[in-house]
Amino acid sequence: MTSIDETTATRLTGVGLSAVAVIGLRGPLAIQCVRDCFVPASKSNLNFSAGQVRYGTWKSRPDGTGESIVLSPMADGSFEIHGHGGEAAVNAILASLTDRGVQSVESSTWQRSASILLSEAEQVLQRCVTSQQAAVALDQTRGQLVQWCERWLQRIDEASSSGELPEKNESLLDELCSEAQTIATNGERGVRLSEPRRLVLAGPPNVGKSSLMNQIVGFRRSITHDSAGTTRDVLQCDTVIAGVPVRMSDTAGIRKTSHLTESSAAIEREGIRRASVAVESADLLLVVCQPSTLMDLQDFRQSLPVSKSTNVVEVLNKADLLSDDTKLIADKNLHQTIASVDDDPGVGKLMQTLAAHLTATLPPRHSPVPICQRQLDLTNQLCRAVSLDDAAATLRQLLTGVAS
Repeated sequence: MTSIDETTATRLTGVGLSAVAVIGLRGPLAIQCVRDCFVPASKSNLNFSAGQVRYGTWKSRPDGTGESIVLSPMADGSFEIHGHGGEAAVNAILASLTDRGVQSVESSTWQRSASILLSEAEQVLQRCVTSQQAAVALDQTRGQLVQWCERWLQRIDEASSSGELPEKNESLLDELCSEAQTIATNGERGVRLSEPRRLVLAGPPNVGKSSLMNQIVGFRRSITHDSAGTTRDVLQCDTVIAGVPVRMSDTAGIRKTSHLTESSAAIEREGIRRASVAVESADLLLVVCQPSTLMDLQDFRQSLPVSKSTNVVEVLNKADLLSDDTKLIADKNLHQTIASVDDDPGVGKLMQTLAAHLTATLPPRHSPVPICQRQLDLTNQLCRAVSLDDAAATLRQLLTGVAS
């Protein structure tokens, strides 16, 4: 912990992880440092109010080039400086603050709140790799869940002090449990905030899964070949789609192996087994076929071990090979792609669908959201509270980490 008389700064986001870095600044010298170094893009309003989003440049010297940043004044008088995630940019801003008497500290030292919720939120924030993830975590470091807990503890205390009738207390408990249920639902996504989403491509051999993966990722990560069964393992790579980190898996083509020799079949069966494991754990599954396998698409999809929580997108690749007959049976909702062609419009439309599915896996902004398992477990416990006293005990445990 640091003294309230000290001015401190810290990097809130993880080192070397985020495209955008967030630096926290607070203490008696904070406002003067901002006035010295921050040059707003618009000079129409030079005052700083909590909740503002101010664009501009951070300069350590008036004649320097500086770093492009977004400045956010906070309600407690501190500031958040959002800038480029590179080490050079972060170190330049921290050095300019150190030159002005600010102490650069670790985030664990900078945190002075008694609530474990804020500490847990900062730990998650440091693992976020995109600004979309970090924005949700920042909402929690700013106290969204803390404020919700404190507000309900105050309402429960007021109800107890005023001697509310039992039916009113029951109504208040129902309201609390209803809000807790919504928060717990959002928490199912919140506990996975800093994790990559699992996107898996599955389909028969030689339908172009690897080529499609190359198009989605933007570079040749998978091996492609004209012969069926080229991919024998689950090939993985990491990318970002619509601000959501994604771990993509290109799986072995799934087919019957009775026509193969025993040694070849054993190798291919292992590839198919691994593909099935990847499918079962997918958040988003792309079931890929080509015109020659279109008739078997639904049977193939039903043969996969797809979890109920997995979103499935069906893709007809090599759509340029569609005959007049297969055009008639091609579902209008089926994504048609030609992955072997750069800038294929069908791939572009598929990317829009993937973006919509993936952004829906992020929790909502500006809302209380549990972002670790402890928080989610206690929020679920709140949903089952049998009395206001029971709920108050759980709220305090959520805030402090200590059971009453």
